[in-house]
Amino acid sequence: MKRHVIVWVGIIIASLILGAITSARIDAAEDDLQLKITSVETPKAHVTSSGGERGAAIARLDNDKYLLGGGKEGFALYLYDTKAKSEKFLGRVANVNQRQDDSRFAITDIGVLSQSGNLVDVVVSFPSYDRKSECVSLVLGSYQIDLDKRVAVKRDGIWFTSKPCVPVRAVQHAAGRIEVIDKSSVYLTLGDLGFTKINSVKARGDLGSVFKVSSSKVEKISSGHRNQQGIALIGSNLYASEHGPRGGDELNLISKGKDYGWPAVTYGEPYSAGDYVKPTSTGSHDGYVKPLKYWVPSVAPTELALLPEGNGWGIWSSQLVMGTLIETSLIFIELKNRRTVGQVLKVDVGERIRDLDISSAGQIVATTDSGKILFIER
Repeated sequence: MKRHVIVWVGIIIASLILGAITSARIDAAEDDLQLKITSVETPKAHVTSSGGERGAAIARLDNDKYLLGGGKEGFALYLYDTKAKSEKFLGRVANVNQRQDDSRFAITDIGVLSQSGNLVDVVVSFPSYDRKSECVSLVLGSYQIDLDKRVAVKRDGIWFTSKPCVPVRAVQHAAGRIEVIDKSSVYLTLGDLGFTKINSVKARGDLGSVFKVSSSKVEKISSGHRNQQGIALIGSNLYASEHGPRGGDELNLISKGKDYGWPAVTYGEPYSAGDYVKPTSTGSHDGYVKPLKYWVPSVAPTELALLPEGNGWGIWSSQLVMGTLIETSLIFIELKNRRTVGQVLKVDVGERIRDLDISSAGQIVATTDSGKILFIER
């Protein structure tokens, strides 16, 4: 089912605070923005379980088609054809025994490495459950998809499996966002997985990091992250959006070898005295890399995407857009000289945004936790 919605949104434009950091406080200059949102239901790719629901991962292919990752069993890939408005099951990236009945055990992202006709090479990330040890790791696997075949998905290999394997009750904060660099390498985010020993640099191992990954090499780029739900490469600059605890969500410019502070520092607050980790310092980032921007209270940021030049986006052309969960909105972010944040614009779309892409026509394409794809344009 498809419906067209015209959304009139009151816009709040943030004033810039000089320097590399801006707080989430917004000084208002109101205007009206008209967005056209086309909503399409995708029930097959919608992740549903006793543990809740989750929007599908999405990646654009040629000819107005998209890969969707999720489904009732979490690990399925589907082909969505915008012209036929259909979902075609392609196959699974992992055995269902590698998950529990929890919506968080699902494909977290899809990266398209290359496409030649109906042959597509991808990498896919997902949390994987080890039943023998009762623990979870984040896995990045490579797959070849033949869109012409009934059984379309063939695994080529595993590029990355995170260590340590964390007790399954702590499956939250897997992150698992992918940004394709070229046909043979990607950036990958890994959250802290709710690991109770995350305070120990030795014990945490891979957790809370950004990696550069290929089939033959894994390189840690940065550390000190909690749950990086968005990643975007613009030129040589890599950006990541990150969930704080109760407040303290961040937009970071990722630099090689740097520590971004978690769990030592955060602008947020612990959820309770019994939370899995207690930050050393709250309300600051002293001693660590400071975010380009932070949000208090939380907006629960998700994926980042680069808006195209033109296509009606006006001053937001070639700037960042970020999805949110709590705020059910898109947040448009101006990057000045690619290293500081200027204006910020929040637009309510009425849905929890899980993943983002950009269509060939320059639309924002968003998946929602209610099981829809939104095609958004000016």
